[in-house]
Amino acid sequence: MRRQVYPAYQQLYFGAFLAAIAGGLDAYTYLEHGGVFAGLQTGNLILLGVNLSKGHFAKVGYYLIAIVAFGLGTIFIRHVQHYFKQNYLKRAYFVLIYEFALMVLVAMIGSRAPDVITVMLLAITAAAQLQEFRKLQDEPFTSLMMTGIIRTAAENLYTGYVHHDVPSQQKAKNTGIVVGSFMGGAFIAGIFVPWLQDAAILVPAVLILGAIFYLSQHSRLTPPKREEEPETSTQTTPTRAQKYEQKTEPEGDTAEPETRSRRHRHG
Repeated sequence: MRRQVYPAYQQLYFGAFLAAIAGGLDAYTYLEHGGVFAGLQTGNLILLGVNLSKGHFAKVGYYLIAIVAFGLGTIFIRHVQHYFKQNYLKRAYFVLIYEFALMVLVAMIGSRAPDVITVMLLAITAAAQLQEFRKLQDEPFTSLMMTGIIRTAAENLYTGYVHHDVPSQQKAKNTGIVVGSFMGGAFIAGIFVPWLQDAAILVPAVLILGAIFYLSQHSRLTPPKREEEPETSTQTTPTRAQKYEQKTEPEGDTAEPETRSRRHRHG
């Protein structure tokens, strides 16, 4: 059985880099900037509701700004996607470099800027990643949220090892790598935040450089996915002769309809 070759931006270890970046990013903002998540907007909504219930209205603004900034960041990348049309590889490079630049900016201004500015910039960063990278090995993928991936891992563990389905076993291993990478990114950020404080954002920034390097190496080895050219675009409308050929049963009788049509014309 021939092994499926995926474009570099859909490969397993590239997805693992994205998960590690997301885990590090959320751990950094939660620990260093007021308990707000840069990417996990579900968590921000929960914390917003809890703070509203307790009357902590000053904190509500932090969560609202993160949510609104995430939405604006998504709109911007959607515009970028429209601009680049179907050039997936260039778009992937653009988004990664864009994320890296925003993280470096946060590292430069973090000690002087209010928490709300930092959270806003990093929410925009997280939105870019989620909007652009939404497939892993041709399956739906969200690098910022592990709930669905953990569910998929559990399902494939059951199918793979209880019902002895080998493809499901491999999928369980793959999802385990992604979940482990997300936790690993958060773990590393947790180690560096007390030491580097605001500059700890450079931890996920370094992971972005790793993702860019992976993309540059593996995009040369695997052909780009030609989604920009639908398969039907090169097909033409069947000719009259082709229609006759489709209707005939044996291949040896393909000349007979032409002979009959000539007799009708001369009749």
